[in-house]
Amino acid sequence: MSIARITMMEFLSEKEMAESENFYQTIQKEWFGNAQTVINVRTGPTSILSFAVYSSYEDAETNLTKRKEFQKILKDKFTVVDSFYYEGDITYFENSKANEIKVEWK
Repeated sequence: MSIARITMMEFLSEKEMAESENFYQTIQKEWFGNAQTVINVRTGPTSILSFAVYSSYEDAETNLTKRKEFQKILKDKFTVVDSFYYEGDITYFENSKANEIKVEWK
């Protein structure tokens, strides 16, 4: 069964959040490329929610070392006010309109 890892992060400033997003985009494929889907959502001017889908808990666990390294880099480089994540089984997923989603990278 596929699982989701939902990460919430809050930064001190909009600039730091934007810079952290840019950094994430440079390492995402190499460090977290085993995710089947990743959706990052700005939930406020200084907060972000990241929703990643993995084929299994075992598959998701393979990048926990890189996740810890990523979190450490962010905390060393930026003021991270809060960061936590949840994991759980995906019980419903429908994406028939995925091609209609518009994404803007900054």
